Amino acid sequence: MIRNEDKVITNEHSRFNKIDKYKDNKASVMQVADISQKDIDLSKSKGYSKLDLDTAKMLSGNPTLTQEELNQLKKAAKAKDKVEPTGKFAK
Repeated sequence: MIRNEDKVITNEHSRFNKIDKYKDNKASVMQVADISQKDIDLSKSKGYSKLDLDTAKMLSGNPTLTQEELNQLKKAAKAKDKVEPTGKFAK
């Protein structure tokens, strides 16, 4: 069944889900990794070295944080190095 007005395509069997083939799914998946100032501030707090990626994302509100960046923040906090915000959070 194809309807031009809302561009929804269904399988010939009615129990299958409707698929919107015109929806751009890549835009929601592709995100640029960034370190925000809030990530940096949280990395200086006690117990940050024991956080996993999902918890760090939740606490900072930064869904683009990656495991590599989290490791970088943990390493910089341990060595007391200065880290600058990156990506869209850069000044």
